[in-house]
Amino acid sequence: MDRRRLTSFIALGEELHFDRAARRCRVTQPAMSQQLRQLEEQLGAKLLYRTKRSVSLTRAGEAFLTEARRIVGQMDRAAELARRIEHGEIGEIVVGVTAPALYIVFPEIVAEFARLQPQVRLVPREMTTFEQEEALREGEIQVGILHPPLVDEALVCREIARTPFDLVLSHRNPLAGKEDLALADLSRERFILFPRRIGPRLYDGILTMCGEAGFSPEAVTEAFPAQSIVALAACDLGVGFIASDVQHFRRPMAVYRRLTGPAPSLTLGVAFRAGDPSPLTAALAHAAAAAGAGVR
Repeated sequence: MDRRRLTSFIALGEELHFDRAARRCRVTQPAMSQQLRQLEEQLGAKLLYRTKRSVSLTRAGEAFLTEARRIVGQMDRAAELARRIEHGEIGEIVVGVTAPALYIVFPEIVAEFARLQPQVRLVPREMTTFEQEEALREGEIQVGILHPPLVDEALVCREIARTPFDLVLSHRNPLAGKEDLALADLSRERFILFPRRIGPRLYDGILTMCGEAGFSPEAVTEAFPAQSIVALAACDLGVGFIASDVQHFRRPMAVYRRLTGPAPSLTLGVAFRAGDPSPLTAALAHAAAAAGAGVR
């Protein structure tokens, strides 16, 4: 139903005067009369009684005035909703997050995004970096919080943080007597690492750095999540690699040590499809960068 005809009728129904209603709607009086006739023809009902001295609503007009106000209000709300969604002021965004990123930085990202877009809901999905690349290509998620680098040129990936790995080991391990350790000090140690599927490039990068330091790990046990790595290290089953201070879980029999010199780092990044014009994507990328700046 034509909105102009409805608003013209509402003005007539409230003013009960063609000249005042026409000025209110910023149209001529003949145009106002024509819109009323068209509306009555469309409805098949007479809405107004009109004489030379007065204008009054018919019973049908009185009932239709109430409904016309409701319809115009719904139209306005629908238009405002569409505008706000188009401008990224309301809605939801699906974001992939790796398990390490979920704990290390995602709460801060959510808090910053809520400040920027308080009426937009984030829908997180825990996924590996590889799974996120595929999900971004297929449009299953709009943004990924993952571990660069990515190789797909159809995706944009921006690094938001780089945090060095620390070591967790048993207090019984002789290396616990040192305050700082170099990668070469681990040449006779068993390693406890996150599963390779979580970050294959990162996993391989750690082993490559060991090779550059002159050794290959005696053995590698894969464990997940970080609490499991800490627990196995406390059992003296190897030395674990833990990224970020927030994963230094307090556990009797486990101690943490810094790695000095060349050492692997956990890289965090935000990724999205190239050419994505969504303001929500831009806002989330901004929130990720702001949150990542505080990561250690």
